[in-house]
Order: sequence, then C-alpha cells, then structure tokens
Amino acid sequence: MNFNPRLGAFLLLLAASALQLPGQTTDAERKQFESVKASADKGDAEAQLNVAGFYSNGTGVSKDPAKAAKYIRKAAEQGVARAQCLLGLLFSNGDGVKVDKVEAARWLHRAAEQGLAEAQYDLGMCYETGDGVAKNPVEAVEWFRKAAAQGLPDAEGEIGNCYLEGTGVPTDIPEGLKWTRRAADRGFAPSQNTLGLCYSKGRGVTKDYVEAYKWFNLAASKGGDIADDARINLAAAERFLKPEQISEAQRLAREFKVRKGPAAKEPEPAASGSNASAKVLKTGVVNVKAEDDSYEIFVDGAFVGNTPANVKLVEGSHVVEVKKAGFKDYRKQIKITEGSELTLRAVLEKP
Repeated sequence: MNFNPRLGAFLLLLAASALQLPGQTTDAERKQFESVKASADKGDAEAQLNVAGFYSNGTGVSKDPAKAAKYIRKAAEQGVARAQCLLGLLFSNGDGVKVDKVEAARWLHRAAEQGLAEAQYDLGMCYETGDGVAKNPVEAVEWFRKAAAQGLPDAEGEIGNCYLEGTGVPTDIPEGLKWTRRAADRGFAPSQNTLGLCYSKGRGVTKDYVEAYKWFNLAASKGGDIADDARINLAAAERFLKPEQISEAQRLAREFKVRKGPAAKEPEPAASGSNASAKVLKTGVVNVKAEDDSYEIFVDGAFVGNTPANVKLVEGSHVVEVKKAGFKDYRKQIKITEGSELTLRAVLEKP
C-alpha cells in the first residue's frame, strides 16, 4: 500500500522538534528526555508522543523503534488521532512492530473516524488496494473525498486518478483533470507528473509540450520516488520542443506559485458526454448491528470497522463475520445486489 511516508516522518519529527533547542548538550537532552518520560509514564498522551519522538530520533536516548512504537500505542489507546494514524503506519511498514496489515487498517480507521485527513487518505488507500480490508474502490473514493474536503493534496490527486482510470467511479476525464490540476496547483508532485502526461498525450486537453515540460520539471524538482519518472517524461517531451520553447517552459516552472489556503469546494461533476456510457460499479449496503460497539466486523476476511456500521459493498457474494474476544464468531454469507439494503444483527455466544 502506498502509505504516505512523509506523514510518519512528520509526526515523529513534530513530536521531538519542540523539545530540541540549538546548542543542547547530550546531558541536557538526556535530562529533558527523563523529564518528559516521567510525564508520559503518568499517562500524559502528548508526552507519550514526545517520548516516541525521542526514541525514534535517538535524542537523549539510544534509538529504539520498538519503544517508540510502545509509547505511540499508549497515546493511541487514549484516543489521540495522530497517534492512532501513526500506529497504523507502523503496523503497515513494520517499524518497531511486526507487519500486520489488518491491525494497520484498524488503527487508521479509528483515526479516520475522528476526522484526521491523513488517516482518511491512508484508509482510502487500504480500500483501494485491499490491504488489511476487503478491497472496495467505492469506499476508497469516499474516504479520499473526506480527506480532500480538508485540503489534503494527496487525496485530491488520488480522486483525480480514480476518475481518470475509472476506479470506484465512472471514468470521467474532465472530472479527473479538475482534481489532478487542483493537487498539482498545490504542489503535489505525483499529480504534477500526471498532469504533464495529460498535456503530452492530449488526454482531456489540447496537446501542449510546453505545458507538459513545465509540469514534468516541477515534479522532477521535488525529488522522491516520482522524480525519476518525471525526469524520463521530461526528456521525452524535450524531443518535441525547440530551444526557445524549452526556455519558455522553464520560465513557467520558475514562476509557478503553489496555491495555498483552505480547501476549495468540490468541483461540480462534468456534464455527461462521451463518457456517459462508462461502467458504474453496482453497490449495496449491509447494516451490521450487535449488542455493543466493541464487536469487530470483517468482510471476506478483512477488518472493516466496529459495530454498529453501515458497510457499502460491491455487487456479489460476501462473507460477513463479527468477532469479540471470549465469544464464538458470528458468520453469515450474504448476497449484495444493486441498491440492496440488508441488516444483520449479530448475536455472539460463549464457547
């Protein structure tokens, strides 16, 4: 799953950066660590995150990813959304804990339900790829939209990809371009690369190698995983340009300013046209209820949330399980048809 590594690094850096002062000695850092750890061990959630940052960065103490994960979990169990999201990332990547995709999705779900945009995006990626949850592209788009409504460029870009490729939504090139351009304007390199490809291929826009070069140039300048692809695309576009056109494209890239500010209103859907016949995924809903909200719901073997929950599923047969420690699992096979609404009331029995 393409979890956002920038988020994990940012949260850990944030946790520790406020505690590091220029010119500190090792002894001073160690004393500061001991002071913060004392608060963390008394149950202070923010201190617990800060201690995790110390262990992760090796500030005032030896690096210890396992201990960092331990304190992140303590904060997560107190309901801190940032900690829950970060714990999900740790389980996904195996940083200080064993890789457990189901556990990763479980913690991301808790953070996403609290409204943390980064967790909503990462949970959407879980549903898009089927990592730790039942693969559900329709559900993925819904989580991307929630994150995009808070202005997260990663989510805006992913919605653009979904419309361009017809993943979880009908293929709609104009709509995909709107979302892709929005993320690109906010400086998101993968979307800048995608927008460059649209201009170089004339996909949804008039073919324009100057514009393509500009966007490839911007994406390549960001570094990271996308930079190599962007540089290859940049070289391909350059073959179609004269020296003065390359200079113009470079000028446009230099003058580019990242759009900032609050999240914009979601674009209006594009008018129906040549894509009107695109395939629409057929879905239905199953409402899963139980005696309390501590029961865990699994669909086709993947964790999807806790009871009660309305779970949107694509058309077809699915196996729904409800579990709780100390009880026999509830298991039911259901068939989803377009627009169907089913209700399951799970009653779990003692062994």
